[in-house]
Amino acid sequence: NGKRSYKFYAILVIIASALLTCIILFLRKKNKKNYLFVAIAAAAGILIVIFTDFKTASDYYSGNAITKEKTVGTVTMSIKCDILCGKTDLEYVPQDGIILKETEFEITDSETVYDILIEAARKYGISVDHKGGSNIVYISGINYLYEQDYGELSGWVYKVNGELPSVGCASYDLTDGDRIEWCYTLDLGNDSLRD
Repeated sequence: NGKRSYKFYAILVIIASALLTCIILFLRKKNKKNYLFVAIAAAAGILIVIFTDFKTASDYYSGNAITKEKTVGTVTMSIKCDILCGKTDLEYVPQDGIILKETEFEITDSETVYDILIEAARKYGISVDHKGGSNIVYISGINYLYEQDYGELSGWVYKVNGELPSVGCASYDLTDGDRIEWCYTLDLGNDSLRD
């Protein structure tokens, strides 16, 4: 298992580094408090390695579907920037403006719009940049298109079942049959309502 092997070697490196540091401290006859500091730093490093799941970009954007247990239905999601068609020749703006065509995703209880966006990003290799955390997440960029790239009012908005929700994407709990649309807007979402 690759995950287990890198953690094992990382822990060995931390322990070896701590032992080497202690030997140097011993030879230089340093205070015993220094040994305590080295032990605490090594323990913290080991805990970080154990509880953090490091992944390469190719592992993260694996292209594989995420297996879910206890699904409660399906939703669809699309990502588009068609408002930019004819306004730019950037390679990451598709000619038809469709970054992700309407695609079906299984959902579990209390999954959010943000959860499905991240699932799609991982499966289809779409870059997503966000600010914030927990239930307050602001999507600042999708597929290398960012807020204010095309004016002060430009950026990403999402609709569920044709409506612009009044909550952030990480706070919008999905239900079976919901239809999510991510749209690049030039006018704080007002232009997306005309679709």
